[in-house]
Amino acid sequence: WQFKLLEARLGLKFEDRHGANYYTSQLPSHHIETIKEGESKNSLLTLINNWLERMPVFTDDRFWENYRSIYTNSLADGERTNLIYFDEVFKSAEAGRNLTAKASRAALFILLYRGYPILQLPFQLLNVLLEIDEQLSTWRFRHMHMVHRVIGTRQGTGGSTGRDYLKGALERHYIFKEIATLNSFLVERSKLPNLSAETTIKLGFTV
Repeated sequence: WQFKLLEARLGLKFEDRHGANYYTSQLPSHHIETIKEGESKNSLLTLINNWLERMPVFTDDRFWENYRSIYTNSLADGERTNLIYFDEVFKSAEAGRNLTAKASRAALFILLYRGYPILQLPFQLLNVLLEIDEQLSTWRFRHMHMVHRVIGTRQGTGGSTGRDYLKGALERHYIFKEIATLNSFLVERSKLPNLSAETTIKLGFTV
């Protein structure tokens, strides 16, 4: 129950869970109440989205259109469909996403210009979130193989499909996957748009 509560507090929503009908089926009522209470609070992912939205960067429309053009020119023929996803992430931010378009633009800006002193800590924070997902997925992977070694293809706890259920959770339960996919929109640093002198001063702690 503690692991499930940790997932909820980090930002894994009930509707995004694989086999959601199993995940509390064998827990006592007081543990279920604790998890549900955790789900009702602002998760770390929600707080990260709010923090990114408050960042005063990546708000110039001309900069944005320029970067989209540079990104378009960087795509290989087989990557052209990325432009559709690009607009979905950074312009419309369709329902079902955890990061808004504004937050996604701020996160991308951090990744692109992480060499500036003021963006180093935000960049490290985003990396730590990806590290959390990696460590959680490693735990799930080992758990899946332990279960397969012990019970094979037998039914798992609460009537789940055992190993197959755990495999589905492993593939689906990436809490910060929207941050990870931002790497799909990077270009060579030598091709990045030049920032204004005012912005460069702010990002570099220059007096």
